[in-house]
Amino acid sequence: MSYPAAPYINKDISKGIPIGLVIVISILFHAILLVGLPLLGYLFWKPKKFERPNTFQLVQLPVQPNPPRKVKVPKDSPKQKVSKDTPEKSKVPGPTESNKKTDKKPSKDDAARNDEALDELANLLDEIPAPAVVSAIGEFKYPWYLTNIQNKIQKYWNPPSENKNIRVVVAFTIFVDGTISEPVISKSSGDRTLDNLALRAVKLAAPFGKLSAGFNANRVDLSVTLNPTMRM
Repeated sequence: MSYPAAPYINKDISKGIPIGLVIVISILFHAILLVGLPLLGYLFWKPKKFERPNTFQLVQLPVQPNPPRKVKVPKDSPKQKVSKDTPEKSKVPGPTESNKKTDKKPSKDDAARNDEALDELANLLDEIPAPAVVSAIGEFKYPWYLTNIQNKIQKYWNPPSENKNIRVVVAFTIFVDGTISEPVISKSSGDRTLDNLALRAVKLAAPFGKLSAGFNANRVDLSVTLNPTMRM
């Protein structure tokens, strides 16, 4: 079943309403939805404020002591006599007496034992060779300078293992400004790796400090003995 008159009626209605009026109505409708409704809600809806509940502070009441109870004593009970003599005060050792008991003078046996222990420790230290020992060839009366060189070389002397039976001797010349010549192996350990580590330690430790002003020569020949031992 068809309705032929419907298209004709719709065409007439659409032609009767101007397009500008439709646009204005649409804008007003959207403005009411987007602006008017939120504004009405903001004016008439009031959120409830959060009110903090009242708090109470606990107060501790003072505790009253219990009154002493009276004990009934029968009349026939014998009376006890209280002696008037006061007990003797317990003797407490004063500071002088306690010091006399606790302070003991060291005996000769204790001193002898301490000396023996120190001697044993010194012997053990003597048996362990130093990691590096620096010596000068010829007259060089400045031991503090040699000690400084020894300490610097020991920082870079890190052998892979400990062996008290072998050692490496490296020879080199130190000049006035503290620079050195090319170090060489004067006594090999028999292990090429250990010899190379000894040369490397001397090269990394250089240059050293300048020679003392009181030293007449402009160079000094040194020899350093390196032992693969553990450091104390």
